[in-house]
Amino acid sequence: MATGSRSFRSLEDFISNLHKCGAALTDFKGANIPTIYIDARRYDEIMKRIYSQKVAVDTLLNIFHDGRHVFVDVQMKFLNTDLQENYLLYANNMIEFFESLSETGLISLAPDPSSISNSSNLFIIQLPKKELAEKALQIIRKNASNKVGIHEDSYDKRL
Repeated sequence: MATGSRSFRSLEDFISNLHKCGAALTDFKGANIPTIYIDARRYDEIMKRIYSQKVAVDTLLNIFHDGRHVFVDVQMKFLNTDLQENYLLYANNMIEFFESLSETGLISLAPDPSSISNSSNLFIIQLPKKELAEKALQIIRKNASNKVGIHEDSYDKRL
């Protein structure tokens, strides 16, 4: 996990900064919600910081591609706090995740399922502009080559 603005200079930089806890679709009241798993301790820290506050989260999808590999840096800035989270995802293998994101306009954070598996531990965020997720999906579909992979142990294979 990294915070703040980030820059990447090579494919190796992208691979070494990939989000390690994974991402998947979570069934929540009949809808598939794109979920980014985070360390349970970090999830608790975030929840404690925003507990009993009105929370707005500005979510940006920074897309990097070379015509074969597509990486999406999901940046979440919790307004009225100093919290900012970044999660770099390898989009080539996560088309369903981004399809659901563009359909629902929702994304969630949850503790890593290896520590807790309970949908009540979802923190669901509504994207400020759903059409940006739709545009991101178009870019991902156009540029992701499913025939191209990166090191198998470097990206999440849950989707």
